Amino acid sequence: MKKRSILQISLVVSLVTTSLIAKNHIISLDEAIDIALHNNAKLKVSQTSILIADTMYNQAMSANYPTFDVDVSAMRLDEAPTFEMRGNAKLDGHSQLLSNASSMDALANTNTFLSTGVPGSSTANVNAANVMIASGQVPSIASMPINLDVEVMGRNTIISKINMKYPLYTGGKISAIIKQAGLGKKIAQEGKRRTNNEVVFDVKRYYYGVLLTKQLNKLSSDTLERMGFLRDLTSRLYQGGSMNVKKTDYLRSKLSVNVLESLHEDLIQKELMAKAALIFAMGLPWSDTVEINQVEFKKPVMDENLEALIQNAYKFNPDYATLKIAIDIHDAKIDEAQSDYLPSIGIMASAQHMYNDYEYGFVNKTNKNSWTLGVGVQWSLFNGMRTTNKVEQSRLEKLKLKQQEIVLQDGLALGIKHSFLKMKSSYKQYNILLEASQTAEENRDLNTRAYQEDMVETKDVIESQLFESFTFAAFYRSLHEHAISRANTDFIVGKALERELIQ
Repeated sequence: MKKRSILQISLVVSLVTTSLIAKNHIISLDEAIDIALHNNAKLKVSQTSILIADTMYNQAMSANYPTFDVDVSAMRLDEAPTFEMRGNAKLDGHSQLLSNASSMDALANTNTFLSTGVPGSSTANVNAANVMIASGQVPSIASMPINLDVEVMGRNTIISKINMKYPLYTGGKISAIIKQAGLGKKIAQEGKRRTNNEVVFDVKRYYYGVLLTKQLNKLSSDTLERMGFLRDLTSRLYQGGSMNVKKTDYLRSKLSVNVLESLHEDLIQKELMAKAALIFAMGLPWSDTVEINQVEFKKPVMDENLEALIQNAYKFNPDYATLKIAIDIHDAKIDEAQSDYLPSIGIMASAQHMYNDYEYGFVNKTNKNSWTLGVGVQWSLFNGMRTTNKVEQSRLEKLKLKQQEIVLQDGLALGIKHSFLKMKSSYKQYNILLEASQTAEENRDLNTRAYQEDMVETKDVIESQLFESFTFAAFYRSLHEHAISRANTDFIVGKALERELIQ
């Protein structure tokens, strides 16, 4: 029980808080559209799509600038790398050996040792050896044994490198990609305009729905009031002993009032639902309430021309504009695919610094800092007809879009014609029902006054009351149908865009 009480208290506090925060909006159609264009969540999504398209365009534009990449790596080896050499080193004849003075002395000492057994003990022998060397009587030495084991670098190395690339010519690929990204921005903008169109149409639809239910509610309320008066009058006439009013007449009038009360309650609920839909379309909190300050529909006019509407749709309809942009994108895709037939040329440059804990060997002072500069060419001479098929694919996709353009043109024309005919039909119904409603009102008034004088039957006055109500309901629906048809025509054509440009 305690938990239930706490839950009830929380619910009451929540309802009270919501009622304090909720606002009541009394608005016109233009104000409702302005609020919706500012608050509607779908427009925020469209705006984000435009920002995404902007970033994609900036990414494509970056291809016109050079790229700089920095790489830094540090490593430690398990052991210091070494350079090993085993075998003999070939010499270029004995003349190179003899050109070295120390080698000549060593050879002379060797000859002295062979003749006397004492190294360098005889100057004569040395001179004799020199004479033999000078006369070329010494055998040629072709190779020298080598046994090397040298450390080339230390275990710890840090390499830092910066690379630069700049495209000079790509066969038109970069410009084609940039063009596609730029057209992608236009598609995102058309998406926002399409969303604007949808929001405006939704607001008009729900606003006119509120206005219709409001008028029908007033009509129902007035009819119910008159029928209540008729029921009471019938009761008095019946109880007063009228010869023309029977109990069945009283029951018929009472039943009519009950049916009208039921219909009136249904109309009240429909008005609340239409207002809830309008609040949603405007992007307002669900707890807010709304009232429209328009009390009746504007007088319908037929100032539109079917051919002009269709031509305007080809100019302003967002879906048609998007399709035209998509065709232009595929033109750029064809250019991008054809660029593979041509070579790509670019400049490459790099600078490198190496640090090693061993200052000699491979990472010496000469090799620590280095740079390169070059030009690269890449040209696909044969790729199995891949480029040809890419070009053909882009051309077929463009052809497909051109075919879809014809279908879309026919669809737009059909949609506008359908809406235009409904607008024209509702306009004719309005003119017919305008006169009919005036006649029904006059007929109801005459029957009511005659009934008070006990000159007509009860069923006649009830029929006149209901007939007037049905006639006015049809009249209001013709006004609503005309307004909705005009709004739908504007939606298909894209006239919300004109409103946006004017603002």
